[in-house]
Amino acid sequence: MLSARLLLSLVFVPAFASAGLFPPDSLVKMLDAKSFKKAMKANQTSLVAFVAPWCGHCQRLVPEYSKAALGLHPLIPHYAVDCDDDKNKRLCSEQGVQGFPTIKLFPRGNDQRPILYDGGERSASALYYFASRRVPGTMTKLYKTEDIIPWVEKTVDKKRTLLLTKDKKVPLLWKVLANKYEGKLEFGTHRDRKGKSSVALGFEAGDLVKKESKVLVYSPGSTTPFRYGGINKLDSLSKFFDSVIDGTADLTVINEEAKAEEYEPTKEELEIQAKQEAQRIALLHGGFSDLIDFEQAVLNGDAANYHDVNGFGSPPPLKKKEKTEESQAVKPDGAAEQTMKATPTPASHVGKSEAEL
Repeated sequence: MLSARLLLSLVFVPAFASAGLFPPDSLVKMLDAKSFKKAMKANQTSLVAFVAPWCGHCQRLVPEYSKAALGLHPLIPHYAVDCDDDKNKRLCSEQGVQGFPTIKLFPRGNDQRPILYDGGERSASALYYFASRRVPGTMTKLYKTEDIIPWVEKTVDKKRTLLLTKDKKVPLLWKVLANKYEGKLEFGTHRDRKGKSSVALGFEAGDLVKKESKVLVYSPGSTTPFRYGGINKLDSLSKFFDSVIDGTADLTVINEEAKAEEYEPTKEELEIQAKQEAQRIALLHGGFSDLIDFEQAVLNGDAANYHDVNGFGSPPPLKKKEKTEESQAVKPDGAAEQTMKATPTPASHVGKSEAEL
């Protein structure tokens, strides 16, 4: 088995291409005005970087932004818009871009106002936490086994789905799905660490080591759960939930189809998965590939801040008030540049050369 250090070395650091900042094999997708509107119609959480190819700050952002995109793929897509391109200048103006790079999180596409990233540090870890922790909360957390039945009965006239997970935190996959199907499916989540609730609902307790989750579905008018038997991946669950929402298909039939689905990743997908395994370790550990590296860095006095700010799977605290377009406009210098020692690149210099459930 490859070590985390070796896997981390596989993570690509994009080289600059003459056609733009991000190379074709990057998981960051370049958007123009037309594709931006299409992306926003999807009403999913996404991160968008408004950049200019000649901008030094944008060039330094590329590898970090690409690593964050890899760590969050495919749950939170990462996009970039070239504001130096004439066909995109109107879009960048409409988005209030006055400095490069300007990074915005769109919680639900066109449905919610974007959140400006002004965290100062543009590291992969900082961007990873910024995006992953701001997927809108559209689910009901059921803390006790006794809370499940009342929730099921209270929402009996709706289509519902409940996740029984052994993880301490709600998986990002479930948050993304709850956000995607808001208003169409009622989402609930319950931590079933020892399998007590599973047994109470008529299922096996499950393996404590493997920590396998259970996805239950309740049809309108029913209080009896139907267990999803397919693959716990975004595309597979989305396909299943689409059928549930449609309401015309027999759940037994579509569940059997889901069970029969075989996941055969392509060569490209396998490569992405190998990179992600290492990248997520690094992102969760403040940029360090493993505990030994981190502890040595602390002893050397080089990583004390990482422990407090990032920790091992413990993200930095959310600010009391998020800054949206309505509450704060991008300043001429670029609000995201305020904590940078280097001089920011204002958008007025466009066209001028500058000397990863």
